Amino acid sequence: MEQPSAFDKVRKRIGAFRMKGASREQIRARQNQRLQDHLEFVVRESRFYKHLYADVERPITDLRSLPPVTKSQLMEHFDSVVTDTAVEYADVEAFTSETATIGQRFLGRYPVWLTSGTTGEPGAFLQDEWSLLATDSVGDRWSAPAFIDGEMIKRLVTHNARTAEIAVGGGHFAAASGVELFRRENQFLRDRMRLVSPDRPLSEIVQELDEFQPAILVGYSTVLMELEREQRVGRLNLTPAFIVPSGEPITETQKDRLRRTFDCIVREVYGATEFYSIGVECDHGNLHANTDWIVLEPVDADYQPVEFGEPSETVLLTNLANRIQPIVRYDLGDSITMYEERCPCGSAFPVIEVEGRQGDILHFETVSGEQIPIFPLPLTSVVEEVPGVHRSQLVKTAPETVSVRLEIEDDADEAAVWDRVNSALVAFFDTHEVRDLTVELAAEPPARDPTSGKYRHVWSDV
Repeated sequence: MEQPSAFDKVRKRIGAFRMKGASREQIRARQNQRLQDHLEFVVRESRFYKHLYADVERPITDLRSLPPVTKSQLMEHFDSVVTDTAVEYADVEAFTSETATIGQRFLGRYPVWLTSGTTGEPGAFLQDEWSLLATDSVGDRWSAPAFIDGEMIKRLVTHNARTAEIAVGGGHFAAASGVELFRRENQFLRDRMRLVSPDRPLSEIVQELDEFQPAILVGYSTVLMELEREQRVGRLNLTPAFIVPSGEPITETQKDRLRRTFDCIVREVYGATEFYSIGVECDHGNLHANTDWIVLEPVDADYQPVEFGEPSETVLLTNLANRIQPIVRYDLGDSITMYEERCPCGSAFPVIEVEGRQGDILHFETVSGEQIPIFPLPLTSVVEEVPGVHRSQLVKTAPETVSVRLEIEDDADEAAVWDRVNSALVAFFDTHEVRDLTVELAAEPPARDPTSGKYRHVWSDV
């Protein structure tokens, strides 16, 4: 597979910046050209898609004539989906089972990132250089202009361009592995990027960030809002230039609080392991879908398109950059609303709103009587990293009780898996000094929310 040259990288970045001012017709033309090239490649090089589209009339002129795919399908047929015959799922599994390989490239060529399973199914996704280039380029074109500000440049220089990423570590997840990859391959970033894991007590996170003093702070929205409170009451003292909420939904009110408390630029990013920069916030506060490098289809439960301005049941993603593991009409599982109206910022890229994946912050009392927050993503990860767990939900059913709904893999011992889950949760809460807590196995299995039809993963009934 041909790799982008240094010239290609510069050209693509410049092209991405120029496209920011393109008309709708120009964006659509660029998207259609890339889509046709991508579909030709996919049908030629991917055995899975070649078989899936066997009855589709060629040439393929209508994306909606193609059947949608799910994560479970792509994982089940992994070896025939990928377009490099040297890549096999068994080897990917072995590679990602080792923590020593975090931040390294599989076969020396491909970053491989795992999803945590928060949409119900875990997955492994390889990236190629074109995909990484597209993701970086479309993100930078929205964020880079925000730094044309004397005070923000001063903060970047003062804090030596340091970046802190708040995300679950210890695995080959996109944030953790991506940070380590950048640190390994870019000497400038080696001491300027740091992963801050939210599965520790908040006081430790505050202390680490105070010592590191990042110029750029990226991370889960729920954690950022707790840090906002710590900054507001004087337990945290940061002066970042830029804050990037990601990984979880965030409201406009919450973003305004971040802007006021930290007195800095705040730009939301909506993305997924399958394509990190699906949507990026402009300086008018709207998320723009980067439809020159992706196709985003808001659809109903039957995969039929919904009207502009209507929330979707789910959304289908086509990644036009990644050719090692093609993603075409992929059910992402998020509810989005796409608008026809043009943004006041002047860009013709469509504006979207995202419901995303829902999880509550749970609050518990420590042995010293302090009320502390426990964030949803690290809590979910504690359970779903236990071997044998297929899907889980955690519900706070009483002030000192957490009920765990489990779906176990078919070949796993249910009692043994529960023992490991129970031990892992007790140990997790113990590190936060929450000890007078009952962790119980729920009688019912995980279930979809009756209203949204989606899986909620962490919430409180108290």
